[in-house]
Amino acid sequence: MANQSVDKETENLKSELDNLRKDLGKLSEQVSKTAGAGARAASDETRAEINRLRGELNRLAGYASDHGKAGVDTVHQQVERHPLASLATAFGVGFVLGKLLDRR
Repeated sequence: MANQSVDKETENLKSELDNLRKDLGKLSEQVSKTAGAGARAASDETRAEINRLRGELNRLAGYASDHGKAGVDTVHQQVERHPLASLATAFGVGFVLGKLLDRR
């Protein structure tokens, strides 16, 4: 009788272990699906942010380019209006920079 009781308990434990293995398998599968969905969502959000930043960078590059061209045009006009003053200014700046860089 004691043997039958032990055998019955052993069978119950085996059955419970099998159920536990199945439950762990299902849980693992669910976690894997959830992680995959989370990764896809994060990937989509990352792509959207990259596209937003790329657009902002293009906008700023256009802004810098436009203002750079405007600055060059302004300098060109000033040189045309006052060529001698521009030449004297360029010579003075060059002379000062030369003295600052000449460290003997």
